Amino acid sequence: MNIIASNRAFVAALLFFVALSGCARSDKTVDVTVAVDFGPAGRPPLEKKVAVSERGTVFDALRGAFYIATSGR
Repeated sequence: MNIIASNRAFVAALLFFVALSGCARSDKTVDVTVAVDFGPAGRPPLEKKVAVSERGTVFDALRGAFYIATSGR
């Protein structure tokens, strides 16, 4: 067995292991509605629907819906 075939077999086995072990990237998403309610009492809230990763955070959903600028303390 030459080196190229050996390397290909190793890479194929490694990719197969990663796929079976669940270490591969998950593309599962969750659809959420982000609502930001601020300002005068009569002003309706800003709402947008976004899809975030199943393991995403509230900040990921907010960042996906609106432009966010953060500052240091």
